[in-house]
Amino acid sequence: MQWSARTSRGLVRPENEDAWMVQAFSERVWLAMVADGIGGRDAGEVASAVAIKHCGEFVLHNFGKYPPGELLIHAMKSGNRKVLKAAAETGATGMGTTLTAALLLEDEGKLYVGHVGDSRAYILSCGEIRQITEDHSLAGELVRNGAITEEAAMTHPARNALTAALGTEASVPVAVYEENLSAGDVVVLCTDGLTGLVNSREIRDIVLSMSRREVAQKLIDTANERGGYDNVTVVLLWPDIGKTERI
Repeated sequence: MQWSARTSRGLVRPENEDAWMVQAFSERVWLAMVADGIGGRDAGEVASAVAIKHCGEFVLHNFGKYPPGELLIHAMKSGNRKVLKAAAETGATGMGTTLTAALLLEDEGKLYVGHVGDSRAYILSCGEIRQITEDHSLAGELVRNGAITEEAAMTHPARNALTAALGTEASVPVAVYEENLSAGDVVVLCTDGLTGLVNSREIRDIVLSMSRREVAQKLIDTANERGGYDNVTVVLLWPDIGKTERI
């Protein structure tokens, strides 16, 4: 598998509270994650880093002990406990983070996504883009109910009002998605610093028009050119599923 990742503080925020990871657990098994910390300076940065670190360690040490989707649930609940513990130890009230984790099994052609918050996972397949995850936010609920469009959600007053995040409650609802992968598919993980300024059709067009070496930076640059109001992180994965064609 090939992959690319970029992160940026953006043009407004004083710190970058996003975090990401791409890790191979074997030649054909990969874990990729993005997290967007909340809670203000330092606290958000700590929360996202703690979640990424401990969820990754849980998957590494427990891979094969649970079915993949269940493994992600356990990993993210473990990460939730670690973020809560870090908040208690540092006194950082309100510390929390989104987390979107993609477990990719190339031999099986399977993608499992664990999700809390409003960082997103997309699949590009046959020239079309599809959002896998559903935002855990008030604006996301309005989109699902058909009250507003994706474009309206990008500027809605409730776009940053999360309904779930790691580290904010003792129990966290983890959404899990299972997807079949085909040759040539591309998986995109990103924080809302991208999706608040670049819609899904534009993400598709950029991925399809740029080289693998350049596309992650182009997505970051596009968000920053439009104001860069938030930290932005992008991870792109090109799974090796059968015979793939270069995009």
